[in-house]
Amino acid sequence: MRIQERSLNKQASRSIETVTNMNNPSLNEEIRAALFQLREAHPHCHIHVLLDGNHPCFEGDPLHLHQLAKREIPANPIIVPRADYLHDPSICPALVTLHSPGDRGYPDDELFDLAIAHAWRRRASINGSYVAGWLVSEKPAKEVAAHIAESCELFDLLNGRRRFLPLFEPHRLSLLANTDRKSFLHRWLGPISHWLWLDLNGQLNNLAAHDLNRDGTSPGEQLEQRDWMMQHRVADARLVAMAMQEAQHRLPSNPEIAIDASLKRAKARGLQRTEDLIFTALNDFSLSAGWADHLAAQWAIEQALVGERSLSKVMTTLPDEILNEIAKNRPAD
Repeated sequence: MRIQERSLNKQASRSIETVTNMNNPSLNEEIRAALFQLREAHPHCHIHVLLDGNHPCFEGDPLHLHQLAKREIPANPIIVPRADYLHDPSICPALVTLHSPGDRGYPDDELFDLAIAHAWRRRASINGSYVAGWLVSEKPAKEVAAHIAESCELFDLLNGRRRFLPLFEPHRLSLLANTDRKSFLHRWLGPISHWLWLDLNGQLNNLAAHDLNRDGTSPGEQLEQRDWMMQHRVADARLVAMAMQEAQHRLPSNPEIAIDASLKRAKARGLQRTEDLIFTALNDFSLSAGWADHLAAQWAIEQALVGERSLSKVMTTLPDEILNEIAKNRPAD
């Protein structure tokens, strides 16, 4: 599909923009203010930024791991040893420390700004976010990296095997943070007191360990099947988000949850082809989720399931007056 044909080099060439070209300076101020307050409240904390080598920027980007050591103030990335990527550490995540206890501010202030600008640009990229988030911890990067690597090795209930689930990816963490898995999240954070990241809309999120009340939950709580199903829908969700951007549709509030709900409805109707899932989601957000309840829409879905035509092509065979009826179809309040 056209929306899948992305040139990483083209994206990368844009990522060399200076921070002065960042199109959301208020976000820079918001993140700085949030982390300043945390530094004041936790004087013994480190602030690390997590860079995801599995969703890389191009090698000439000033935030690329190879460039960090060449900076005027060299940065020392600490690899997060993903069990599934140990054969190629270059695609493993890496932690870079931006602030350590005793620092008056950020030793490399430009690096801090670069990370924020990069996170904003790639917030809804089909290639994923290179800047995964900002982590506050009293532990140095090496200990935090070891914890992340261990905490993301989980038993996949859908596939019946243990696997590495990169919950540090902003999209995945946004999904999980909106569930009731407080005990799991508290244990998953471990030595990390606060985890900040941007969602698909570029909204700043802050997962704080002290907000995760574990009363009444099992200390050994694990992800359930519905959690794994949400995580397995992430690849399709990224395609939906990209399609919405190309169609100039505004993403809904709480976009990861809203898009996942649309995909869940579509798959419950039997739709599996990527183009059908995207078409359904675009209708959900440009019309309403009730469009698919119209009898003619149900007929079109059935035709798409049994035939070779996509849902959108079947829909184009419907008369204009029927399409207008579908467009006006709304669920009861």
